[in-house]
Amino acid sequence: MIGSAAMPSTTTQTETGPGRAVPRMFSSAARITSNVRVQGGCHVLEMEPESAPTLPVPGQFVMLSHDDPGFPLLPRPFSLLGARETAEGPRLSFLIMPVGRATGSLCALTEGDVCQVVGPMGHGLEEGLPEGPLACVAGGYGIAPFLFAAERWQATDNPRLASLTVIFGARDAERLSVADRLEATGCTVDLCTEDGSRGTRGRVDTRLEAVLARGEFSSVLTCGPDGMMEAVGGVASRAGVPCRASLETVMGCGYAVCNGCAVGVGDPSDPEGYTYELACREGTLFDEARLQWNLF
Repeated sequence: MIGSAAMPSTTTQTETGPGRAVPRMFSSAARITSNVRVQGGCHVLEMEPESAPTLPVPGQFVMLSHDDPGFPLLPRPFSLLGARETAEGPRLSFLIMPVGRATGSLCALTEGDVCQVVGPMGHGLEEGLPEGPLACVAGGYGIAPFLFAAERWQATDNPRLASLTVIFGARDAERLSVADRLEATGCTVDLCTEDGSRGTRGRVDTRLEAVLARGEFSSVLTCGPDGMMEAVGGVASRAGVPCRASLETVMGCGYAVCNGCAVGVGDPSDPEGYTYELACREGTLFDEARLQWNLF
């Protein structure tokens, strides 16, 4: 759907899988309240929807679009960097890198401009998360859902924050966008860069090996490039720790109509040994051991 400043706000009940429903998914015009360029070239974009009866939780995503003639035909999915209630109304924030027409157009918005937001979609990262110490591994702007969770847990005095370790990696220090915000939450932060300009020199999967070797962890979550997540999953598997990957899959609709976000997952009951599930409906978090990365 193409966003429009004049489009009325609506709410619906949307199925996200057998027996599961996300209550009151909304479609609303949203006014930009701030657009701040942070280190590495990313933008922190904050907006105020006209109506958001259900605030997204960490790990969920929404579809964004707006009426710029240069914006592509279809909206684009973005995970949340934050969602909160304010005296003025609900506020949603996103960490966006301008790499194409859609992201470039969104990052060019200024205060008072209007875009369209549809969501929340997908499942939150806390859904089905086992108790115990948690390791989150992020690459680049894949940090967004984990910073959202850490700041949310800090604001609500959630005891999980004390046992949260976030490994955040990038090519160089400049690309560690919002790292200072992450460190301010009080969780354990392990920064690494491939060139050694900040934190430990090396890749996040290598760093995860060292982190898992020094203590007990109940689960690993990861978000970033596919190759990185596959490597992180391999490290977690060898350590005997379950791992879930948050997929940054191309989508057309976000609510299981277009089937554009199908991903291959292992299925012993299928003659081929695998089947397909939709990242927007079954995900975006998947058990990494089930993912058939060669089918993406």
